Order: sequence, then structure tokens, then C-alpha cells
Amino acid sequence: MEASRLRNAVALILAVLVCGLGFWLGEAGKPPWHPLPIVAGMVGAIVVACAIPGRAIRRASIGVAMAVLYGLVFLGGLSSFNQAFAECVERGEEVRVALKEFHRTQSTYPERLDHLPTAVPCRRISRRTILSYERTTSGYDLRFGDWLMEHTATESDSFMAHK
Repeated sequence: MEASRLRNAVALILAVLVCGLGFWLGEAGKPPWHPLPIVAGMVGAIVVACAIPGRAIRRASIGVAMAVLYGLVFLGGLSSFNQAFAECVERGEEVRVALKEFHRTQSTYPERLDHLPTAVPCRRISRRTILSYERTTSGYDLRFGDWLMEHTATESDSFMAHK
């Protein structure tokens, strides 16, 4: 009986880890049909199912339930990414304004966006912002994107969408 409890505890821990991985992969912004999330979900469901003690039908049921749960959690992470993306579309220019103000007062652009006095938008739940910033010799490059489109801006140009 004790071995059965241990295996159930291990299976539960593995299920939580697989779900965490699914959420994290969802927040990466890749489409659901990208190979990495699919393989991670399938392998994770199989590993959890194999860790469960009992008959094959019980393991198969747990494996299917784990695959469904993984998919739902992945979609939750993807939703977090999509909200960050939408926020960048809506509020990206605020970052350009903050960078311009920083440059006006400091005569230089910051090394990183978190050096700005205002909060940087486009944050995901378990990861930092999807907004990428690079200081250049003459100014900066800002960008964010998903698997379909990328938006870029510089100190002299507003955000432009590119496929």
C-alpha cells in the first residue's frame, strides 16, 4: 500500500510539472500545432500515466485526462501571451514616449527597459515582457511579435507591422 501512495504522489508531482511546462510553452507564443508543445504534451501524458499504479485501463484514462489538462493549460499560457501581445499593440507607443523622456533628461537611452521610471507593458504571467529592446549607437530598436507578425519601432519611427 505504501508503494502505491508513493507512485501516486510521484504521478501528481509529474502532472504538476507537465502542466507548468505546458503553461510556460504556451506563453512562448508559438502556435498549438508547433512540434515542441505537442511532443511535450504527449510525452508528459505518457510519463504521468506510466507513473500511476493500477490496471492498463486506469493508466490509459489518466493519460488521456492528462493530455486534455495539458492542452487546456497550454491554451491558458497562450492566452497570457495573446493578452501581452494585444497590450503591446495598444500601449507600445507609451514605451517610445517614456524612452524619449528618459533621453531628454539623461541624454542617453537606458541599457534596459526596466531602467525606465514607468512600468513596462506587455508582461506575461510567468515570463517577462514580450517587448524586446536594444540600445543602438544612434538610438534604440523595439520589437514584439508572434508566430505570424512582428512589430518594430525605433527612436524615429513608430511601430510598423511586418510579416
